[in-house]
Amino acid sequence: MVSDEEQPSPSELASLVKDILDPEIPAVPRKKFKPKGLFLGERRDSGEPIDIPSQVLARHAAMLGSTGSGKTVMAKALIEEAALAGIPSLIIDPQGDLARLALGIDESELLERDGDVDRKRKLLENCEVRIWTPLRSKGLPLCIDPFRAPPADLDPEEAITAWDMVAAGFTSLAGYDVEKAQGKVVKPFLYEILVEGTRCGLDVGDFQSLAKVVREPHQEFTRFLYPHCFIEDDEGEKPDVPTWDEVMFEHRLTDFEERLPKTTRNDLARRLAAFSSGVNQLLFSNGVPIDIDSFAEPAIPGKIPLNIVYLNTIQDEAQKQYFVQELSRELYDWMLTQQPAEGELKLLFFMDEVAPYLPPHPRNPPAKDLIKLIFKQARKYGVACVLATQNVSDVDYKILAQANTTFIGRFTQPQDVEKVRHLLKESGGDQDLVAQLPTLGPGQFQMVAPDVDPAPVPIQCRWLYTDHGAPLNEDQVEDIISAEIRAWAKSRSAGRKGRGTGAAHAASRGSNWSNRDDEDDSESIVERARIQAIGGVTAASRGIVDESGFEVRLMGGLSVLKDGRDPLYTMQAAVNGASVIALAWAFVALLEAWRIGDIGWFGLASSGIITLTVGLFVSLELILSHDLILLRKLAKFARLFQLFFVAWIWTIFSWSTWGSLDLMGLDPLLEVVVVWVTIFTGIDFVNRFRLGRIRWNDGSALDKVMGLTAILTDSQMSEMRANSTQILGVFRWILHGLTVVWLSMLIAFAVPFDTAPSWLNEMANVHLWLASLYALIFFSEGWLRARKRYVEK
Repeated sequence: MVSDEEQPSPSELASLVKDILDPEIPAVPRKKFKPKGLFLGERRDSGEPIDIPSQVLARHAAMLGSTGSGKTVMAKALIEEAALAGIPSLIIDPQGDLARLALGIDESELLERDGDVDRKRKLLENCEVRIWTPLRSKGLPLCIDPFRAPPADLDPEEAITAWDMVAAGFTSLAGYDVEKAQGKVVKPFLYEILVEGTRCGLDVGDFQSLAKVVREPHQEFTRFLYPHCFIEDDEGEKPDVPTWDEVMFEHRLTDFEERLPKTTRNDLARRLAAFSSGVNQLLFSNGVPIDIDSFAEPAIPGKIPLNIVYLNTIQDEAQKQYFVQELSRELYDWMLTQQPAEGELKLLFFMDEVAPYLPPHPRNPPAKDLIKLIFKQARKYGVACVLATQNVSDVDYKILAQANTTFIGRFTQPQDVEKVRHLLKESGGDQDLVAQLPTLGPGQFQMVAPDVDPAPVPIQCRWLYTDHGAPLNEDQVEDIISAEIRAWAKSRSAGRKGRGTGAAHAASRGSNWSNRDDEDDSESIVERARIQAIGGVTAASRGIVDESGFEVRLMGGLSVLKDGRDPLYTMQAAVNGASVIALAWAFVALLEAWRIGDIGWFGLASSGIITLTVGLFVSLELILSHDLILLRKLAKFARLFQLFFVAWIWTIFSWSTWGSLDLMGLDPLLEVVVVWVTIFTGIDFVNRFRLGRIRWNDGSALDKVMGLTAILTDSQMSEMRANSTQILGVFRWILHGLTVVWLSMLIAFAVPFDTAPSWLNEMANVHLWLASLYALIFFSEGWLRARKRYVEK
């Protein structure tokens, strides 16, 4: 029995009953989720967190949803997660909705939504948000360089595709629709002008220059490739300008003017020139030229770049289309320069509201083909592409179907729902989920991701770590950009990348690209034309042979020995070098003769001036190799100094042979130099005579001798012109003949040698002459072979 004192009170009994019926379970703290990949939200059916590997994006993604579906929020969550995973982003933001990624959310609001404050802080600490504003300086000003050539190391197919994009861009910019008849004619014309102009080195690197070439292509190409035909030579004459047929044949060009009528060329030139002045030029000059390397690399070490291209600053729809096209072209060219990715994502490329740029067939705005190409090849180079649209009906479903992961939000319009059904049918997705689309709320999506789950995943988007609200205006954008980022952007705006010719060579007659000599690629055709205009040893020193008549010039000896590859010019270079040594030695002998009183000041001064002048001219090509204009001016005086030199060296030789000048052992070398110089001067005289360049009584000596009355044509002159290979062949033949004759004379008259006649003994120096000429040939070819520059003929 229990005593009355031990009986529980009614209130205690009531409390006991309450505890039994409604027990109070102690609260267990929710375990903090630590994502291993991209944390996008939770499953609506189970509440499980959705954490997908970043590599899922390598096969691209699409965000679909009508206004108010939370599509922009879902996109921002994906961009935030990519940044936390260390993936830079390039974001095209037409409305300014995504610019708020630069602003962090209030932490109290995030805590109320059970968000992860630590991840939010990590995102803001590690991210470097740059808002680029074309045409404006409120954010970071961004411009495009439509003249930047594709990368140089492309294969022919890639190069042709890349240059076709460049031509399409200029065609669209000039106001021609590439899908219509006139645009289909203008684009290939511009393609040829840009490719061949860049390959040849012609200046098509700005709108005025391009317009000039477009207006008169044949005239501009000819003037550039044959500048010497428009400049008087040292005799006051201009060479005949080649016909366009000859230019086409020599430089593998096309008949540009046949491709486009003159009236259309003039109209096209006028439209292009208009972009070089006024407000039109801001798109091409105001700010930092688009550079994907800059987008992918942080301004501050350790940061992850988020590049937001704020298109609201471009009001003209045609300019906006062109800007997106050029941005896409830069991205495509950049991808081609990257090594194939092996499981690594190098960049997230996000485009919001893509309908104006990717409309259904048959509409084909300028950027469409480029974006399709990027989608097709981006995975190979580690670029993840994500598109977003609220108008599924206005986007080419073939492009959307390439996205392996699709986030589908609320759609209520029947045509949009039907379009989603068709899209799922094309991609092999579950078409039954379309029935749920009209019932979805904000932030609710059906994630179709075969790489994550074979079945559609019902997802509720997580709360953002950055601010979400109304689009930012330009003034708000200006306040966001830090001084440090502005200073970095300003440093990137200095200078532009040069135009390479490699891709132009690859695109021009693509099959020839793989067979081109690397050394030929490094020197433009115009450079060769200018050097050829100077001629002689100057051209030979750059490896240019067999392209013009051989011409003796007292210039360039050292350069030819350094870089030449033609034996005859190398022989001349050796003669020039030996001449300087002989004259210097002779000057020492004259100095000694002056010391002992055999000669006066005049003889000594003359010798010193001539010796110094010849030595300077011989070495000028090496000293002034960077300045072709100055070399050309000096070349006009080379022949005059050469005549003085020949006369002076013969004077020294005669003085020492038949006079009293003691050369202190120089006699054999001087005699050899005299022979060499005389032979080369003779070669030059014969060549110039044959070319009609020796004047006589106001006319050509060749005309006087041969009675010619007609002016020689270019083709006739080419037939008469003897190049170095031909001359060397004739030189060898004559030398062999003289050697045979001399040996025959020795055998006939000097065997036995003690019975040789006196006249033969007086010609004993012929041994030295012949031996020196063979030694000169041997040295020349041996020098080139040793340097692996000898070309077998």
